[in-house]
Amino acid sequence: MSNLSIDESGTLTEHKVMTVSVVLLDGRRSADHITERILKGLYPHIANIPRALAQKKLHFVDMSTATQNIIASHLAGEKIQGVINSHWHTGSEESHEIVFGRYTKMVQLLIYRALELTQGPLSVTIAQQGGFETYEKAFLDDLNKVVETFEKREKTFRAVDFSLKSAQTNRGLQLADFYAGSVRKMLLDTLDGLTPNSSSPYNQIQHQIRLEDYIDL
Repeated sequence: MSNLSIDESGTLTEHKVMTVSVVLLDGRRSADHITERILKGLYPHIANIPRALAQKKLHFVDMSTATQNIIASHLAGEKIQGVINSHWHTGSEESHEIVFGRYTKMVQLLIYRALELTQGPLSVTIAQQGGFETYEKAFLDDLNKVVETFEKREKTFRAVDFSLKSAQTNRGLQLADFYAGSVRKMLLDTLDGLTPNSSSPYNQIQHQIRLEDYIDL
């Protein structure tokens, strides 16, 4: 079974650009093992204290540039596939409904690409957003429609399990957040006329990333 984790970065208008990422991993515990190796390197003084390591979280925007680069250097050697799409905010204030609708379409696109890149059953974990209880059913219905579209086009059945979880407690989502954050940082740097250097997070992991345009399926 392939395991997918989906998270986003930059949902507010003032964030300029929103990125949504899916990371594909083989094995149910792969994200845990990868994150454990990262955390042991970052915090060698607690490397042998599982409870202390478990309390450490990976959240891209809260990291220093140096830490982002260290983590990217480690991830570059891991077996990870990432697909990230992005959308520039219009600059004017947009309602939550508009932004969430766009986010939903971006997630749908990532699900479709993941179906193209994998075979067999899929387990898909998506980061919860605030008030997820109010949108969960309709949101998951929209994602299941993508699976139905894929099955009709490819004339094949795919077993896909969707769940919403907190990124605070899920290592796969924390990795997806890192990839979304790395691409978003690269896009903002490019907007400012900066060229990412060879040690920037994005440049180190770009060989694992497939960038997608924001389009309707």
